[in-house]
Amino acid sequence: MKYVIIGSSGHHHQVTDALTAGLCGAPAAVAAGDVGEDMHWLSEFMHAPLYADWRAMLDEIRPELAVVNSYYGHLAEKSIYCLERGMHVYSEKPLAADLTKLKQLEDAWKASGRALGCMLNLSCCGWYKTLKAAVQAGEIGEVRLIHAQKSYRMGTRGPQYQTRESYGGTIPWVAIHAADWVLDLGGRCRQISAFHSSAANCGNGSMETTCALLMQLENGVIATIDADFLRPTGSARHDDDRLRVTGTRGMLEVIDKTVYLENESPRRALPLREDENPFVRFINAVGTPLSDELARQALYDTRICLLARQAADESVSIKCE
Repeated sequence: MKYVIIGSSGHHHQVTDALTAGLCGAPAAVAAGDVGEDMHWLSEFMHAPLYADWRAMLDEIRPELAVVNSYYGHLAEKSIYCLERGMHVYSEKPLAADLTKLKQLEDAWKASGRALGCMLNLSCCGWYKTLKAAVQAGEIGEVRLIHAQKSYRMGTRGPQYQTRESYGGTIPWVAIHAADWVLDLGGRCRQISAFHSSAANCGNGSMETTCALLMQLENGVIATIDADFLRPTGSARHDDDRLRVTGTRGMLEVIDKTVYLENESPRRALPLREDENPFVRFINAVGTPLSDELARQALYDTRICLLARQAADESVSIKCE
């Protein structure tokens, strides 16, 4: 499938990893999605022509697929542009930065007949697949409580992180990964409350450093999510993802990518399933029922996180359905 890349501000490594592993071919071309994005290194790495204007690139190359990876607040407009011109779209998350653009994107996707994917890569991790399989096998009984954590180092952040207009917020940028797990395991969200703060953000404008979400899911399941940019510089790696799922028979817990199960038998680590490249998953899903399922889930994840951001901005609790 002939594809191009617009921007390199987020998880474009999903594509480069697939290319390096021999799982996909190189893009036909690349172009910056926003002023200030340096695409020269990606062009050289992928041996792909570099265009100064992404619209001109689309007009000349006429790809079947566009990988949209520009600043996070500007994703929807590019995805809509591509869908309306008959291209499949594999987008960075969140799919849109506000609910109006999200509805426009959903309408464009439904009208296009094309595939819409999202770089929610953590559901492809072997540890998550292992945990989900154990839940589906009934190892902890009926799920009643879920807690998810996302913790990152701050590091050096680009200018796109400094304003809500280009960044979108830490809830839709970081907490969305955890929301993807929670909604997959616990069902649809009925009501949500949230808080966020930009304190101690190392001079990064309005960028939030901490956030927390409280979610009432269907069937009375309760979920909590916290996300931060406070992971210390001396930590072993950039991210610290944790997930705990408590059911009527026991508990599953993920720490340091190890899955622990505790039920009628003592706590033990489970053998991990293999990781899956999310870009390859999307490519393989095009034209199958899984494609629509992935799009609907990504649209819903985005909607719930945008409602959570609104709840945090306005200090209210929001009914989601």
